[in-house]
Amino acid sequence: MNVVRKVSTTLLLICLIPVFGQEQKNTITVTGECIKNIEIEKFIVNVEFNEIVADAYQNLEAQSLKELQLQFSTMLQKQGINFDKFEEKKLYRITSGQYRTASYFFYATSAVEEVEKIVSIKMKGLRNTWVDVVAKEKTNQELAELHKRALADAQERALLIANVSNKKIGNITYIEDVNYKYQYISSSKEKEPAKYYIKVTFGLE
Repeated sequence: MNVVRKVSTTLLLICLIPVFGQEQKNTITVTGECIKNIEIEKFIVNVEFNEIVADAYQNLEAQSLKELQLQFSTMLQKQGINFDKFEEKKLYRITSGQYRTASYFFYATSAVEEVEKIVSIKMKGLRNTWVDVVAKEKTNQELAELHKRALADAQERALLIANVSNKKIGNITYIEDVNYKYQYISSSKEKEPAKYYIKVTFGLE
């Protein structure tokens, strides 16, 4: 009885293989794309202070974190920026391993001129300054418009490929869209166009 079942299962699989193969031959999957514009929402300017230990050899006087922050605040005021608008990165400080000797602050602004003023400040004890660029998220309506353009590109690409094989494209059988509202800006590739991608499967006739 078991032998009969095994034989029946094997025959069934053999019969199904050509069917699956035929289904695969009757579809075409392409990637559609379009260029998307990414807007900057804001800049996050990060600053790190490290207390200065007195060093006679380097002619350095000791300065506490509070003293350094006050000095930085004075320099900012000359640039028309209020240090009170900076927020301390307490969690970052706690996990940095330098809780007693370093402090970290950040400032959010949409004005690139303010960013330039802050990063231009140089002083002892200001160890590091870096900038994070935050992109504006896409709305569902904006994503839908990008989807429409990428779909048109996919249809054109599928049509051209199908023509080579003397085929015609039919209905869409599957669309894969893994794009998100969150957008990312690479400061090292600011001239490289950002793109929106979708994967589309068409039936072939």
